[in-house]
Amino acid sequence: MFKKLILLCLVAMPFMSHAQTGVKLGHLDVQLLFMSLPDAAEIDSVMKKTSDEYEVELKRMQEEIARKTAEYQQNFQTWDETIKQNRAEEIQALQTRVQNYYQNAQQLLQKKQESLQTPVREKIRKAIDDVAKENGFLYILDTQAILYKSDSAVDITSLVLKKLGVSASALKK
Repeated sequence: MFKKLILLCLVAMPFMSHAQTGVKLGHLDVQLLFMSLPDAAEIDSVMKKTSDEYEVELKRMQEEIARKTAEYQQNFQTWDETIKQNRAEEIQALQTRVQNYYQNAQQLLQKKQESLQTPVREKIRKAIDDVAKENGFLYILDTQAILYKSDSAVDITSLVLKKLGVSASALKK
């Protein structure tokens, strides 16, 4: 729906330009802007640490399965059928636990990333709003969704970075 609205606005712009002069359009790459902020590096650091912790636990669980599987294979010929069945069920339960743990860890990592990124994205949104109001822009577009932009289009990335208190040299390309 949003893309259709943007497309409609872009198609209607030539017709509107005759009726209204001085329409200011700005653009920036929000993802590039996000990655250029110091907050992004902090989020990456926290996410790596958390991911590593989950990975250590997952590896420990996998080693336990490997150890129990090796024990099962080593003693298969000497164990009674009841013990074999019990141990096979135990290994299967461990494998199920590992799969569940992995899925839960992925969900928790995603939620953590979202919770860490939300305040930063809100800060970026506020800075974009402030820059747009201060400079009289009618629309600010994300370059990720633009199919064409004129050479006369205004890139507001440096203005937003300045509003966020970040040097334009921090922009990652």
